[in-house]
Amino acid sequence: MFWKETKKTPVDSIHEGALFKRELSNNLVETARVLSIRKDTFGIPHVKYEVRFERSQEKGRAFEGPRVLALSVFADNYRHCGESV
Repeated sequence: MFWKETKKTPVDSIHEGALFKRELSNNLVETARVLSIRKDTFGIPHVKYEVRFERSQEKGRAFEGPRVLALSVFADNYRHCGESV
């Protein structure tokens, strides 16, 4: 069996203001901007973030959100791409 091995984003690189991306179907790119990281009542860290969806021909859309994912799930799905301005 052959599959593409993807590198997981290190959890310590996820912090407030950082930008992360993931590519979706149909040339759609999702950019996530981290708003905060907090633990829930069970001690599980969660990332609060907002997203922007872009296609190659559509630039400059506003961020939408907020959304929340467990830190480990966020790290599995998004790749670090820079710092927020």
